Amino acid sequence: MMNNQTTGGGKIFACFLLAISFLFAAHPDSTLIKLGEQSANIDYASEIFDIDPIKLKAIIYVERTNNYNWQDEYFDDYLAKKGQNSSIGFCQVKMKTAYWIECQLTDSTSEFYPDVKYKDILPISQSPQEIIDKLEDDKTNLLYASAYMRIIQNYWESRGYSIDDRIDIIATIFSYGMFSRETGEPLKPHADPKPNRFGEETLMIYKLF
Repeated sequence: MMNNQTTGGGKIFACFLLAISFLFAAHPDSTLIKLGEQSANIDYASEIFDIDPIKLKAIIYVERTNNYNWQDEYFDDYLAKKGQNSSIGFCQVKMKTAYWIECQLTDSTSEFYPDVKYKDILPISQSPQEIIDKLEDDKTNLLYASAYMRIIQNYWESRGYSIDDRIDIIATIFSYGMFSRETGEPLKPHADPKPNRFGEETLMIYKLF
């Protein structure tokens, strides 16, 4: 049985947690608040690239809660302008990934070319600054994230393995990349893919959404 001192300490601790929760919820970069603010842009980008907006929201949620803090907003653009491959904007898209996405949407000979209907939606940028400017715009930033999901899903489909219903695998590839970090070769689609931690968390959030 707890004594009065312990009970009082527990109440203080509970109040502290409540205060922290309130401050987090009221913070301007609260992920759920941001997702709500971008709801129309998320729906737009999802429709353009024929993806599930709830899957996109789940990926963004995990990306921002795991890999984003207030400092990113201030320093990523600065580092990008200094020539680093920074992650920029609402979906934290890397500059090189953005440029790669542009190329895949344009080059019909690429094995990652998703479909002619998506051609030139994101024209090839002519300079690093142009990419930065695009990624700083939330609506365009979401187009890159949606395009990346479409490329991932179409690539697996073209190899005979649909992952359209596997948000855990889509998210895994979204976070890891399309290429092996050891060999630089494209990751090969197969019948029994396994999610990484990012993919597992995304699946959990998707179910909650």
